[in-house]
Amino acid sequence: MDYSQMFSQTSNRMKPSIIRRLLKLVQQSDVISFAGGTPDAELFPKDLLADIASRVIREQGKLALQYGETIGWMPLREQVAAYLKDWGIDCTAENILITTGSQQGLFLSGITLLNPGETIVVEEPSYLGGLLCFRNFSAQFLPVKCGENGLDPAELDAILAKASPKPKLLYTIPTFQNPGGSTIPDEQRGALVEVARKHGLLIIEDNPYGELNYTGKTLRSLKSFDKEGRVIYLGSFSKIASPGMRLGWVCADPDLIARMAMAKETTDVCTDVLSQAIAAEFFKGGHLKAHLQKLIGTYQKRRDVMLSAIAEHFPKEVRYNKPLGGFFIWAGLPEGQNTVELFEKAVAAKVAYVVGTAFYPNEGQGLNTLRMAFCAVDEARIQEGIQRLGVVFKEALNQKA
Repeated sequence: MDYSQMFSQTSNRMKPSIIRRLLKLVQQSDVISFAGGTPDAELFPKDLLADIASRVIREQGKLALQYGETIGWMPLREQVAAYLKDWGIDCTAENILITTGSQQGLFLSGITLLNPGETIVVEEPSYLGGLLCFRNFSAQFLPVKCGENGLDPAELDAILAKASPKPKLLYTIPTFQNPGGSTIPDEQRGALVEVARKHGLLIIEDNPYGELNYTGKTLRSLKSFDKEGRVIYLGSFSKIASPGMRLGWVCADPDLIARMAMAKETTDVCTDVLSQAIAAEFFKGGHLKAHLQKLIGTYQKRRDVMLSAIAEHFPKEVRYNKPLGGFFIWAGLPEGQNTVELFEKAVAAKVAYVVGTAFYPNEGQGLNTLRMAFCAVDEARIQEGIQRLGVVFKEALNQKA
């Protein structure tokens, strides 16, 4: 049957991810992949979660194996609210909606707040999953350059002063951003919230990587500066424990939480209750801090090894950032180079990255950029993979000379 005349306008706007297409080329086990932004499965707290799961099923099984409230398992909502106080966020369980991964938080934000054709401010570059999500709601993008220090409040203020039509939302990953690894300095975060207030913007603060902090210094969330319900905070269990449990949360004004819960009810009824009950006990038992120390110790070492290898093996013309946390190093070859074209050469050399152009709101941008994830590759393979990439990039630059 030909379905071409049956598809909705929304589904016709959907585009396949260039990342998914290219990553089909790197399924071989001998390819050193810096492509996937996934945690190292060897670091999952498997035994601990198995013990908790067993106890939850025995002691709370009648509830944990049943349907649950759309808004989320109350013990987990309470634990998340307590956890967020470490980020300076003053909230209670009434401010928390549990989601099926933080990606669902993006979807619920879009379906609740965006009308077709309305404008959302996005970082340039930005998280591909966010861009694809908001594009499905027919959003228009107002890109603002995201440098090593993230969004600049003064620059954003100047852009918004001239913007027509006026945007409704700002989507930002202020802490260890995906893909660029940037972090907005603490002293600029309050100013960014003030700019949003001045121009009537709501802020979606996406913070999946914030706990993977290699500085030893505490960073305040944008939400902690919010005194009027302007910031919608998205968090995730995926990077700090297990992505397979598919747990995230939204922290926002209770009125907004209620509306988002209405939207969620029609999509999945409720998030996996058993996973929620396990996560609640994980938080309650105080396991997060010790587990984070293990993650930070491992990932920080891998970041340092990748930075050292880049300095040794990449052409000196390649620029790259030095992230303070998170998963990613962002790099740019000289103008005129094309990392999409070089991707197959890299795969032939048994190494892979993610092309940077995938993270831009407009096609044809960032063709000379790439993202490399260090989190799921051990130190020896990082060294070898970066050396291989260095050879590919040197050959490309020599051909242009």
